[in-house]
Amino acid sequence: MLAAPLKPAHDVVHSTSELIRPPRRMRPSEAAALYLRTEKGAWDPNLTPEMIEPLDLLASREYTGIVFVGPARSGKTMSLLLAGISYVVTCAPGDMLVVHMSQDTARDFSRTDLDRAIRHSPELQQRLSPRPRDDNIFDKFWRSGVVLKLGWPAVSQVSAKTQRYVFVTDYDRPENRDDVDGEGPLWDLAAKRVETMMSRGKCLAESSPGEDCIDGQWKPSTPHEAPPVRGILSLYNRGTRARLFWPCQDCGTFFQAEPGLGNFALPAFDELLERAQTEDLAAMAESLARIVCKSCGALHDLEHRRAMKARATWVHEGQSIDGGGRAVGPRRRSQIASYWMGGVAAAYQRWDSILLKYLQALFTYARTKDESPLRATTNTDQAAPYVPRAAGVRRSADTFMQRREDWAKAHVPAGVRFLTAQVDVQAHRFVVEVRGWGAHLETWPVDRFDITASRRPEGERFAAIDPAAYSEDWDVLRDEVMARRYPLIADPSVTLGVHLMACDSGGKAGVTTNAYEFWRRLRRDGLHHGCILVKGAASRDAPIWAQSFPEQRADRRAGGKGDVPVWLLNTLVLKDTVVGELAREEPGPGFSHFPQWLDEDYFAELTAEVRGPKGWTKPPGARNEAFDLYVYGRAACLILGAQRIDWSKPPAWAADPLTRAEKKPEIAPTNLAALAAKLNG
Repeated sequence: MLAAPLKPAHDVVHSTSELIRPPRRMRPSEAAALYLRTEKGAWDPNLTPEMIEPLDLLASREYTGIVFVGPARSGKTMSLLLAGISYVVTCAPGDMLVVHMSQDTARDFSRTDLDRAIRHSPELQQRLSPRPRDDNIFDKFWRSGVVLKLGWPAVSQVSAKTQRYVFVTDYDRPENRDDVDGEGPLWDLAAKRVETMMSRGKCLAESSPGEDCIDGQWKPSTPHEAPPVRGILSLYNRGTRARLFWPCQDCGTFFQAEPGLGNFALPAFDELLERAQTEDLAAMAESLARIVCKSCGALHDLEHRRAMKARATWVHEGQSIDGGGRAVGPRRRSQIASYWMGGVAAAYQRWDSILLKYLQALFTYARTKDESPLRATTNTDQAAPYVPRAAGVRRSADTFMQRREDWAKAHVPAGVRFLTAQVDVQAHRFVVEVRGWGAHLETWPVDRFDITASRRPEGERFAAIDPAAYSEDWDVLRDEVMARRYPLIADPSVTLGVHLMACDSGGKAGVTTNAYEFWRRLRRDGLHHGCILVKGAASRDAPIWAQSFPEQRADRRAGGKGDVPVWLLNTLVLKDTVVGELAREEPGPGFSHFPQWLDEDYFAELTAEVRGPKGWTKPPGARNEAFDLYVYGRAACLILGAQRIDWSKPPAWAADPLTRAEKKPEIAPTNLAALAAKLNG
């Protein structure tokens, strides 16, 4: 076999020089400006000057961790990741791992952002290994011997191998961020990889916030502290806690580019919510898109942002700003340098766009009570943790008891337009609530009772209800719930029947099967339109409600044949909605009235659950039926479309019962009419 021809000496020197080249003494931001190119040209640090300080810490021996919290469209990918990679490859070689939130996002970054940067940057391209096998999707080998690996949150990706640099992108997005395959939090695993490099090793994480703040009453104990939430903000709290300050263009005072909407002079939430339903949202956003100096009150338009950012400075916890706009004083001591910037300073976001997305989310919330759009825009556009409406409420049984009003049980108060009945299934009872709903879903409890006796004889009395064992026991719901009618307080000669019954279909083995059979019997008798079966959705990101038809293969034990509709409820969102409405203190849309006949046990059930990071939970042994039943009633209203009613011309079933011709529902068999008459005296 013939030997490969020898290469010229200068080619050999050129190809091996990167192996012995000493690190270049250059700041990372300088290296990126000199060597990083995109299809649009050279990286411009003046476009994102706020990124220079955290980027330059890659060359620092003072910190081993760098955490950056900021909004989407702020240039984090270009100014931290690609700029950091450019610095490492050209000036300070070291093995590097970039952890993305999934394998798919790692592939996308490799094929688009990284490959394009290499293609348009001669200094990066000539340092890439010329061997084809050294340039693949998840691994990039360089002439210097450095390896750049692209990974995702898995133990196989973030353990075992020593790295000099680890970058973690979109830290708050992976579902397993807090426990990667049982080995611990992603940050701790990533930081462990650079530990051998001591002060030369760097672990960087960037993200917009993605966790809710469940304590709506929280107040910071220090000026720059973040709320006690998990994820990227918990890492920020472990670090030096820097906030970005920029100068007022009138008085020269430096004020913070706050996360959230605090820089805008916005009306109160309730006023903003009302206006979002009636005004042109784009025009409204444009009129409000100015930030205010809290020192002199001067207003700043978007055209001022570039000049303000040019003089902006990071102020770490413990520091202050002197007359020249410099941060002075000792920083909070930590091995992590942490930064948190609000969406108002994002390079690629207009202020009116931030506000328009917020107003559109408010419009959605006003009509559906869905907080998901509010959460999304708060996290990604404003760079702030979302505080659920329910988290701002201190629920107290005593507080609600003090709101009780005087009206008779099983009578319909003035203002009620229609009734829903809610049924919670327990081991040996059905817990039933009948609730009245008025215009804009103002609400009144009308009745609350347990059904404990079946129609099965047992000696001289009826046997106890057993919903899991006896399908026929469910028929009492037709007799004692769907057939009931309630007299109006204003005119007892007029009665109101239950428009829709929402019944729980989950529980111990047998409950779901019997619930399906009960609904099929209702359909056989033409009564199925008055009953819906409900069940909690498995995912917290599920729609607020969705109709499903369980198939035999997927739900064989439950007896599903694909013919029974089951309404899947996002109980996290619905409970947040209910608690937010319970906080209203004056009658009006969504206000909850309480009658004197409700006892302390009811209010204990209503306030039993606690909002945690993963949802609502109740203490062991505590009862929460009142809360669950309220949620089922609220879901029934959504399914009926009651939130979309024009109350100036409502449908017949939601009209004032005193002005409409009330018809009794057609219920079969005929003995139910006699039973209804007996139940109502």
